[in-house]
Amino acid sequence: MIHLSSFDAIHYRGLDGLSIPRLSAANLVTGANGVGKTALLEAMWLFMGRYNPVLLWNKNIQRSSNPVVDPIARLSHGILELHGMENGSKHRLRSTFEHVPAADAPAIDGYTTHPIVGRLETCIDGDVVDGGIDGLHQAHGGTVRYANPKTPVQRPNCFIEGTKYNFDTSSSYLQHYSDVVRDTGKDELRSALNVILPNVSDIEILMDEAQTSYLSAVTVNGRQLPLDDLGSGVVRLFRLMLSCYMSRDGILLADEIENGIHHSALPEVWKRIRRWTTEWNVQVVATTHSNECIEAAMTAFADAPYDLSIHKLFLNEGTERVEAATFNGKTIEGARDLNLEVR
Repeated sequence: MIHLSSFDAIHYRGLDGLSIPRLSAANLVTGANGVGKTALLEAMWLFMGRYNPVLLWNKNIQRSSNPVVDPIARLSHGILELHGMENGSKHRLRSTFEHVPAADAPAIDGYTTHPIVGRLETCIDGDVVDGGIDGLHQAHGGTVRYANPKTPVQRPNCFIEGTKYNFDTSSSYLQHYSDVVRDTGKDELRSALNVILPNVSDIEILMDEAQTSYLSAVTVNGRQLPLDDLGSGVVRLFRLMLSCYMSRDGILLADEIENGIHHSALPEVWKRIRRWTTEWNVQVVATTHSNECIEAAMTAFADAPYDLSIHKLFLNEGTERVEAATFNGKTIEGARDLNLEVR
């Protein structure tokens, strides 16, 4: 089981020295728009996958589908640096990128038509390490070479559930659902979906006329309805359940966890999230803009206040840096009286 007990975003986007000294089994991150809530989740995801530097080019991390050669330029001012306490051990990630003029780049066997245009160096705990096949990555306009390439290290489960792209049940979620069915977790997912759709009796993978697979909800009277046609809230909850299940013994990062889910369903959703964190050994870190979501989480963890932390991010006008105020245990009730500025 790999969980984070603390996290520091030293250099990442607009986060410059942000420290979260205590992370619980479940965590809600709130604050005004643009303060860096989504950036914090991204930074945690990169940190957990630090032995796989190809993640730096991920379109969700880059927040763009446009190709990029230098991934660091969009994510930091020359240096990307993240620290975290993982199961009692402190770890550090530091990545830099160096441009190499294509005309001066040495040719590499098999890559003569793609000159090197950059060099990515990743240091983990002070040692230069890296992954990737043969230390090369095909980037737009050329090839990026890794410093001191090594075989990637197997990392724990860490899923990030974002809101940047349209809600759908893509092929990756079809595979996740197949994995859940194989692991006999289907009934739990169906039961959770009943929080929003009480008349759903089953979920099946069907195939349309174009031979494309899709998920279908089966009602108690036998009707089959494509899951994508049942609204963004249904798809959002279903994807959250799948991601939580696939994050067993690891971490689930969820951006705007309540997005699309009616506030009346949030208390039951959080009851289940609380149970999943225990049964599946999942640590949850989620952002929210909803007071109802915060209230539902606090109610679900009322008998275990140290298992829930609420982190309010705010801009310190004196230092012009984003900081965090954490409410947990004896102080968590104070979150109800605090102006969280989530609207």
